[in-house]
Amino acid sequence: MENISEFLYGKDYSDKLDKFNNAIDQIHAEYDGEFDTNGYFTMQTHNQKGEVKLDFDKNKNIPIELKENVLKVFKEIWK
Repeated sequence: MENISEFLYGKDYSDKLDKFNNAIDQIHAEYDGEFDTNGYFTMQTHNQKGEVKLDFDKNKNIPIELKENVLKVFKEIWK
């Protein structure tokens, strides 16, 4: 199966996920400090509610600028 997210959630979701991942890659490329996308935040998809949620790890000291940039991109794409 070529694109599991499209199969599970539909083309609109898959397109938004690709756009979000590309934007995160761009933020990562422009950011000078450590940026661990697997450790800083997680995304949850709720099929029944039709929503996507972004959660930051409260136990990590995430730079405010980085958090704001990720939130901005998330809100532009998913809201």
